[in-house]
Amino acid sequence: MSNKTIIYARCSTDENRQDVEVQLKELRRYCEAFGWSYDEAAEYGSGFKSDNQPKLNEILEKIRLKHYSTLIVYSMDRFSRQSPSKINALLDKIVEVYKCRFIALQQSIDSESEMTWHVVKPLFTYFANKYSRDLGDKVRRGIERKKELNQYNGGRPRIKVDIELIKKLRESGMSLRGIANEINKDRPKTLQISYQTVMRVFQ
Repeated sequence: MSNKTIIYARCSTDENRQDVEVQLKELRRYCEAFGWSYDEAAEYGSGFKSDNQPKLNEILEKIRLKHYSTLIVYSMDRFSRQSPSKINALLDKIVEVYKCRFIALQQSIDSESEMTWHVVKPLFTYFANKYSRDLGDKVRRGIERKKELNQYNGGRPRIKVDIELIKKLRESGMSLRGIANEINKDRPKTLQISYQTVMRVFQ
């Protein structure tokens, strides 16, 4: 069994003001405080859909193969927002079958603590899932209202991404966030690209 830790960060594609780097900084700081050797992984995708977290799936396979002994996430909703029964079963499998420690920093959940694991963990898998369900209902109600007012155009406008320009700006030494700001400076807000979009060009 490896003694190595894996840290995992996730933001949803619709969370344009969020950045996985914010989570990764906290996760790195935690590992370094304990002197733990670690790898890191991050992605942008919905935590509500089972097929939208490919990097997490890769991590879980490596945990199954005993490459990592500890998995740390910033918070439970960053790990997943799927149904509580499914996620609790997965977490129990990670800990009990794969023998991998699980830690969620924000909620102070640690699989080595019986109280947080058996009492607190189920509460936060429920809250994470409820947030996604409530958000989905809110979006649907908004679409229905726009349809009533004949203001619905079928979703967001398609935003053109000039990959070659992004690569040239990167080669000039510009940061990823700087590239997004440069491309967006003359665009209306509805046609602006996000920092995450720029990041995905290089993934």
